[in-house]
Formats: sequence, C-alpha cells, structure tokens
Amino acid sequence: MKSIRTKRKTFFAILLSLTLIFALGCTKEKVNEKDIVAKVGDKVISKDVYNKKLAFIKKTVESQYGDKIWSMDMGGKTYLQIVQEKVLDQMIDEQAIMEYMKKEKIKVDDKEVEKQYKAYMDSMKGQEAAEKFLKELKELGIDETFLKEQMKTDLYVSKFQENIVKGLDLTDETLKKYYDEHIEEYKTEQVKASHILVEKEEKAKELLKKVKNGEDFAKLAKENSTCPSKEKGGDLGYFARGQMVPEFDQVAFSLKVGEVSDVVKTQFGYHIIKLMDKKEILKFQEVREEIERGIVEPAIMRKMDEVKKSIKVEKFLENIK
Repeated sequence: MKSIRTKRKTFFAILLSLTLIFALGCTKEKVNEKDIVAKVGDKVISKDVYNKKLAFIKKTVESQYGDKIWSMDMGGKTYLQIVQEKVLDQMIDEQAIMEYMKKEKIKVDDKEVEKQYKAYMDSMKGQEAAEKFLKELKELGIDETFLKEQMKTDLYVSKFQENIVKGLDLTDETLKKYYDEHIEEYKTEQVKASHILVEKEEKAKELLKKVKNGEDFAKLAKENSTCPSKEKGGDLGYFARGQMVPEFDQVAFSLKVGEVSDVVKTQFGYHIIKLMDKKEILKFQEVREEIERGIVEPAIMRKMDEVKKSIKVEKFLENIK
C-alpha cells in the first residue's frame, strides 16, 4: 500500500546527502589557463582532479537516479550545471581551509589517514567488494594513493570544524536558555494516532464494534490492518496538519486523546482512527539538536567567510563545461 503521507522530492537533497570525499589537486607550478578551474591564493585547482571528483559524484548519483537527471531544468540551469558549480565551490573552500590549517600549525598525520582509509574500506563489506570498488575508481582515473591524499584533506576539514565547535558554548543550560527565549518558534500542532485500515466498509464497521466493546486496538490492528503500520499496532507516530490525506487529517485533528473515530473513508480504504496524544509545543529534547545546528552551522560559515576573505579566489567556470 502507498503511504498515506503526502511526499515531496527535492533533487537538491541528493547533492547535500553525498559525502564528497574527493578534494584537491593543487599546485604552485605554472599551468595552462585552460587546465585549471580555480585559483586559491598561489595554488591552482586542476581541471584533471576536478573532473575525477565530479566523475565520482556523477557515478554515485546515476546509480540511484539514472543519467537523465543531469538534463533536468532547475530554474534556468540544468542539474548538472548546479552540481558542477557546487563541487567547485566545495573544492575552493577546502583549499582555503588547508591554507588556514597550515598557518595554525594543525596537522593530520599518516596514521590518521590510514585509519580513515581502513575504516572506509571495511565499510565495503569484504575484500571482494573493496576490490570491485577500487577497480571502479581506477576506471575513473582514481587510484589508492589519490584516494588517501583526498581523505587527508577531508580530515583537515573535520579538524577545522571541530576547532570551531570547541569554542562554542553548547551546554544544555545554554541551549535550554535559547529554547526558553524562543519558545514561540517551537509551537506546533501535532497529533499521534493509530489506525486500522481495511478494504471493505463492512469489515471496518465490524472492527469498530469490537473496539467499542473494549477489545485491544493494537491487537486488532496487527491482525486485520492492511497498512504496514500494523506491525506497530497501527501506530503512525506524530504528524502535523497536511501530512495525511485530507479526510484522515480532518478527523484525526478533531479527536480528543483516547477517542476513537467512526469509520473514515479515504482513497486507501476504510480507517478506524484512535488519537493517542496531542501536543502544541515541541519539547526541548525534541529540538535540542536543531538548536545546536542553528548555532554551529552559522559559526562555521562565518569562520569560512573570514578565511576566504584573506585569500584571493578566482574561478574559471568556462573550463568546467
């Protein structure tokens, strides 16, 4: 059965969810202008290494969404053009971070890189899978040495972020104070409901009688519901207005806690809905991570802007097309 929750897809999420482990190909040597995609200070980011990183990302995306995604119109640009520019921006940021870390005399040693590499290869679930993966990378022009070098850059970026976080006050006391001062932002109308879904109205009415006669709702859901939620006794968890189909939504939000609805018809069949809980304000522990991210992410961006302002950056977008 299709989910009764309405769904939205955003292709930007594909890019954001990728772990971009390939980073920089920088040198002080003079190269042909057509062979570089950016300059960061006195270093250049080579077109060759940029293309390897882009090839890896394209391979990852295509394995999930196919190759037609690249021509998709994203408001005046194709999805490929957006990814090309995002990859370049990240490489520039990473090179700027590398230069900053060197000035701060913060280093990543080879042991850290080897540990990271081993953990990554272990995640390939067996030697056969790891060898297959390395073979695929080799076809893209990426060898083990190159991969380790880029992992080293990734570790530098992680340390850069960790140093910023260390300087922030992220205690429960501080975060709770922020929560209390911004309580209006966490007001919400959510309900938690369970339901039993069946195909026939007669069956639904029969089950409703059993519920009203005191039979266990969760047990009846497990034994009769056609929705995957039956495995949890019909529990749908918390949801806000608009997340369910209109007929279901309207009834669920009109019930009192503990109350059971009459039979409700939707495009999926016939439902019996039981309201388990209702809340109007999200609790601190529910939004703690969100509050923390709201402090950490801007702090990292501010530092990143500060670092980049101290370094001359030039882009050569014409060379990535």
